[in-house]
Amino acid sequence: MNTLLYTIAGHTIAVETPHMEKTTALLPNFAPFRISDAVGNVLFRLSGDVPLAIPKQVCDDAFDWNGIGYEVYNTSGGWIITMELNNRKQTLYATQDWQYLYTDLSLTKKEEARFLNNFLIVAFGMASAPMKTVKVHASVIEKDGKALLFLGKSGTGKSTHSRLWQQFVPGCALLNDDEPVVRLCDNGTVSVFGTPWSGKTPCYKNQQAEVAAFVHLYQHPENILTPVKGLAAFTSLLQSTSVMRSNSRNKEWVTDTLSDILQRTPVYRLDCRPDEGAVRLTEQLITAVR
Repeated sequence: MNTLLYTIAGHTIAVETPHMEKTTALLPNFAPFRISDAVGNVLFRLSGDVPLAIPKQVCDDAFDWNGIGYEVYNTSGGWIITMELNNRKQTLYATQDWQYLYTDLSLTKKEEARFLNNFLIVAFGMASAPMKTVKVHASVIEKDGKALLFLGKSGTGKSTHSRLWQQFVPGCALLNDDEPVVRLCDNGTVSVFGTPWSGKTPCYKNQQAEVAAFVHLYQHPENILTPVKGLAAFTSLLQSTSVMRSNSRNKEWVTDTLSDILQRTPVYRLDCRPDEGAVRLTEQLITAVR
């Protein structure tokens, strides 16, 4: 058995595989994150080709995400998650602490790529939550080591605003366009990290930047930037953060981390048109913190 090692937001994950080249081919988006030796403790280890049975009980949660159906079962031994796509169902088993994971995927077949990627997304979000780490649905622009995270429902213009930044602000760059990771670091700074997951935009950067602000976007005929405080700020972040609803410990870790982040990082609401004027309003949020 071979081991593939990757580091994401400072956390190392391991994928145990019988065929390193074939598994690597299923994860081309992970290439910038691959390492040869583990850095610190391994967050979790995933092994494949393990026969798994779905429990004969009512699932604890069921939902659709990006066209994929999921079911979650909390058993006495650990968590079982099924994923169904195109009439095919695959299964992931995780110990209660999410340190050891097993799947019925062989980790060698091309048709398993999307299943493997999504199981790794879920596992990373769950295993890293106790370590002041949250996965956020956002588009991220970075400039001179500072970053803005644009939040909002799908279709509100997050990616569009990032593209306008690249058009009108020299020296900026897209860090991630869909699923970055935010971490409260040991030195007290709030940092955002690129990940192997970036939605429809192939932006897989093993880089990080200090978060200058979170900006929740809303379509509007005028450009208006407003600070958001208190419960409204917390709700804005929570709506954009991955949480397993059926896991009370995960919800507690995530909400505690968001509360700590809000003590250090501002949140804004941007009512906007898709134009340069909107960019100039958010540009000041980075220049103001230098």
